[in-house]
Amino acid sequence: MKSLLVGILLFLPLAMAAQTTRVFFRHAGEFASFSQSPDGLHSTSLTVSRTSNTGSAASATISYIQLTVASDFNSETFTEIFGAIPPSAFTGTTTQDLVLNLDTSTLDPATSFSQSCTVDFSTFTETCVPVTTGLIQLEFRENGIQRTRVIDFNEIITNGDTTTHIRQKSDNSTANVSGTIFGVAVASTDPNTTAIVGVNREGSLEVIK
Repeated sequence: MKSLLVGILLFLPLAMAAQTTRVFFRHAGEFASFSQSPDGLHSTSLTVSRTSNTGSAASATISYIQLTVASDFNSETFTEIFGAIPPSAFTGTTTQDLVLNLDTSTLDPATSFSQSCTVDFSTFTETCVPVTTGLIQLEFRENGIQRTRVIDFNEIITNGDTTTHIRQKSDNSTANVSGTIFGVAVASTDPNTTAIVGVNREGSLEVIK
């Protein structure tokens, strides 16, 4: 379901670094998502979801991917942030108005991870560095132009040495989004930007790196 999370599949003919880190969350409750693809060389996607695990406090998670392919197609750089965020960073009691106000410096490395990696297609090497921290401030307002129901979605995305497994059953609606990500404006007035909000009836996010 590309509208929920846009990913670029990388099939590299080289064994990447061993996968050693795993984060797993079950999703139940409101979520908001947007994707932006201004051209064939850039794409950004973000999904923020509430979790509801039996016996644990309510929480929320984020999945963020930004991809840039070099104009000569010899390399690509992707920035990714996955994992738990403070519950107070994602507010709103219904899909009519959901707000994400996250300072990424507050993320707990025990329950989340972030990195920016460049893959060189000539040598098939991957170089990664920590993501510079900053603010993600977005507001999502349901507009109801189109509504969909996801009966059973199951997708595996591989970016470099990171594998993301998404499962979902949900009720969704198109939405308007506005705000900034690390100081860069995001708005539904951009024809290359789409957004949705919804309620997860059953789902999960698993990331292995």
